[in-house]
Amino acid sequence: MATAKDIRVGNYCTRVYTELSGMKTKLLDFVEEIEGMSGPEKDLVMAHVPHFKEIIETIDWKLGIITKVCPFEWEGPSDVETQASVKLMEESDEAEVVAGGYIGG
Repeated sequence: MATAKDIRVGNYCTRVYTELSGMKTKLLDFVEEIEGMSGPEKDLVMAHVPHFKEIIETIDWKLGIITKVCPFEWEGPSDVETQASVKLMEESDEAEVVAGGYIGG
């Protein structure tokens, strides 16, 4: 049984990302194959395509989460390009900027 000490978070993140990406690729290939079919077979299975696309969107969402929650040092799989953008706050005449949020209680 693995302990928390034995688990390498970066390896875990890479493995989860790789597995989810593989699932997404297989589903995309499957949808493409269905859409390329013809005849009554296509009509029979075409109703499933929206469900597969919904699963693909969920996997995309989970891939986005993985890239945000994994440690800063984690670079992700080498075959995936990552992008980051920063939007700076405009200067304000006010002395202090207060953001709304949970006050507690």
